[in-house]
Amino acid sequence: MEKQSYVVEGMTCSGCERTVSRVIGNIEGVKSSAADHTSSRVTVEFDPAKVDAEKIRKAVSSVGYTFVGEAK
Repeated sequence: MEKQSYVVEGMTCSGCERTVSRVIGNIEGVKSSAADHTSSRVTVEFDPAKVDAEKIRKAVSSVGYTFVGEAK
């Protein structure tokens, strides 16, 4: 398992956090996903053999948020 944080723009409330966390959590190979709208970050624990940043980006975009990339 690998753990990585990503910047996701457009989250403004706890409902947004739940939506982003849920859509990422539904990707096969994702163990956990926790979004935080105050920092515009989502932390994802995943199997790198099954999941990559592009899959996460597509999932986030599908629910109307902007996936910026890895958090520094």
